Amino acid sequence: MDCMWCDRIDAEQTTKDCYWILPDGKDAVEILEIPAIYCQDCGSYLTDEMNHDIDMALYSRELPKGKKELTYKELMSAPYKNIFATKNV
Repeated sequence: MDCMWCDRIDAEQTTKDCYWILPDGKDAVEILEIPAIYCQDCGSYLTDEMNHDIDMALYSRELPKGKKELTYKELMSAPYKNIFATKNV
């Protein structure tokens, strides 16, 4: 695999733990075991596509209440928010 920054040809797939600010901007969550790239020259990093996928998942999925960390797989398998649900007033 090629490194997207330095074009080194021996970059490897790995995982990375990262903190992410939630869409409301009031809190953060630690996401564990995110698929990442490791390059001996550049270190480990997430691709632009992975950053986008996580941003969209945090915006559109129901996260467990009060949970401050979850795995990437838990995030991606969380149910979608029901934006059409009516509120009982």
